[in-house]
Amino acid sequence: MSWMILCAISPSTYFAASYSGRLDSLLDRVKLDDVSAAFCRKVAVIITSIAWAMYFVNVLFMAYSLFSTGGYMDIILAPITVHIHLSDQLIPRIVVYLFSLYFTAAWVFPHAISFMLATVFTRQYKLLSRSLERMLADSDERRLSDSDIETFRQRHNEISTLVCETDDFLMFHNSGAFCCQLFDSILHFYDLIFSTVTQTTLLSSRCVCSRCSVSRLDSPLPQLLESCLTIT
Repeated sequence: MSWMILCAISPSTYFAASYSGRLDSLLDRVKLDDVSAAFCRKVAVIITSIAWAMYFVNVLFMAYSLFSTGGYMDIILAPITVHIHLSDQLIPRIVVYLFSLYFTAAWVFPHAISFMLATVFTRQYKLLSRSLERMLADSDERRLSDSDIETFRQRHNEISTLVCETDDFLMFHNSGAFCCQLFDSILHFYDLIFSTVTQTTLLSSRCVCSRCSVSRLDSPLPQLLESCLTIT
């Protein structure tokens, strides 16, 4: 549920920023020289390729989990599988799979855009720092004039202002990404450490003893134990 909430918050945040023109206005004020533009273009290609690769991997994995595992992932079809008895779960699986296409895109691509914006601003700060170091190395006694200091200060303030404006319209996406994914991680760790369902399933799913050459799958644990004791 928290993942779905995140998938609703992230694209909504970017839609609002794009529709209001704040994102376009922000990008217009970013000053990039030819070298920085070429660097950002390469990074954008890499990030886009990784994002699409993650998307297709998740989509293929979801398709395999829903249609090729014999109902192993039918738990995500709830409440259909709980309150409605269907002889064939194909239609619900197709509907859930179509929704998963959107949720996967809504999860992957907003993060890719955020990472790209962070890369652009990080590049700006690094270039400003390198320019300052270069001017200090070229100047006598590593000193700068008041005009040079003021120029660097103004440039630093311009970048910081853009970062603050970006954080203003992306704060919901950033907060949602942190809180929702942290909550999911806590649930996974809790389930891994304290839940005994997984251990019971592993014990009851397969029983192979030294005198039993037949593997019994999908049988309740008491029957498996009774069978093994009988053979023993």
